[in-house]
Amino acid sequence: MLDGTPVPSPTGGSQTLTAWVTPPTVEDLDGPRAYVWGGRQHGHRQTMPRAKPNEPETGGYRWIDHTIDIYLVYLANPDDTELDQEFPLLIDAVLAQLWNAEMPTKIQDSTTGVVSQVLLVGEDWEIEYPPVHAPATQRMVYYSCRIAMDVREAVQG
Repeated sequence: MLDGTPVPSPTGGSQTLTAWVTPPTVEDLDGPRAYVWGGRQHGHRQTMPRAKPNEPETGGYRWIDHTIDIYLVYLANPDDTELDQEFPLLIDAVLAQLWNAEMPTKIQDSTTGVVSQVLLVGEDWEIEYPPVHAPATQRMVYYSCRIAMDVREAVQG
């Protein structure tokens, strides 16, 4: 959903976001990056009706509330006159992409074949935005943040 998201530039240009679930071991940070990890879940289960034998789609629903962590990183030239706007534009582009996702969306587990629905993305989120860093060896400024995005999934059975 995030890979390829256009990120506007205050100078009129545009870049695209590269998003990873499993990132490469080593990579060049030559543009905006997102690393996505679903580290926390909280579940709820509807106890009735019970599924019929060998027919899991006849049972009640389980709701799984995921907190998906999206780690954004961006290297920028410290001499850029519009530097203070670049990273906030990246954050805004990521949030807009999630806010505009079509809901509900059916997804299927590629291993088990179980079909579920994503019911909620982007209604609740939290951002941790630490101060910018300047690694001496790269003579660049390094922006980063973590967006904790709530996602609700429903599975029948």
